[in-house]
Amino acid sequence: MRLNELYARYQDQVRFYIVYIREAHPQRGWQVPNNLIEDILYDEPTTDAERTAVASACQIGLNLHIPMLVDGIDNDIDEKYVGLPMRLFLVDKEGKIAYAGDKGPFGWDDEAFEAVLKTLIA
Repeated sequence: MRLNELYARYQDQVRFYIVYIREAHPQRGWQVPNNLIEDILYDEPTTDAERTAVASACQIGLNLHIPMLVDGIDNDIDEKYVGLPMRLFLVDKEGKIAYAGDKGPFGWDDEAFEAVLKTLIA
């Protein structure tokens, strides 16, 4: 996975985190065919503990090396960053957003993310 490559390359210069937000494909919601084929079926969590359990399964299942944070069940981070279904953000030293990717998966552009990252650490 490309995220793991970026993390391995830049982890000594930048802090990386994945923030797990509300479930994009809950069992009783919109499903993608691969989730059904691979039996990746989770109900929408209703507690922080349930969300953390699903996030852990996601991190392990996708073999993500980046540390993962979990948005609270109140969806505060998701609402502030409009992260669903998935987005890349880069926050600079002053806490300002230096890169905000388009909504994924079609707006996912790890090349553009890396270009901005290289500029910030240069």
